[in-house]
Amino acid sequence: MLRVTLLCLFIFTSLFAEDAEEFPFIGVTVTTQSIDIKNASNQNETAIGIRYGRQTVDWRTMFSVEFGKHSYKMFAMEIDKILMDDIMGMPEFRPYLGLSVGSIHFEDNALTDSNGYFYGLNAGLIIYATDNIDADLSYHYHKVKSFEDIDTLKGGTFSLHYFY
Repeated sequence: MLRVTLLCLFIFTSLFAEDAEEFPFIGVTVTTQSIDIKNASNQNETAIGIRYGRQTVDWRTMFSVEFGKHSYKMFAMEIDKILMDDIMGMPEFRPYLGLSVGSIHFEDNALTDSNGYFYGLNAGLIIYATDNIDADLSYHYHKVKSFEDIDTLKGGTFSLHYFY
């Protein structure tokens, strides 16, 4: 199912691609997740990860891999729409909204399953530190499927990206 979703997202983004200048980047992330476990208390998970993406003036696509405790692993693909460049009057600050899909692996004694996939929304703010480096502050809310014991993932991410 995840492969079909990723293929559909790839085709969707390819159909609407413009002949615009692209800016590839790599980055590192620190994420904190609140994992909503059924019949148990929420569990917080902090993870680190790496990211690869491409950005145009209006759009950004990223692939992220994150690792944490409890054999927590997550692969995600995000597509973000950068909103109103001049909303804050300064081009160094750019808000965005986006969609994400991915897969998650999480092991815990309270869980009967350890793998699933998710889809969700994210929102954030890109802050340009230099011409080649930006910081990204974001919040995400993901609905988890094919994982009987986990309903949602939500939390914040801090990322640093280097444009090459």
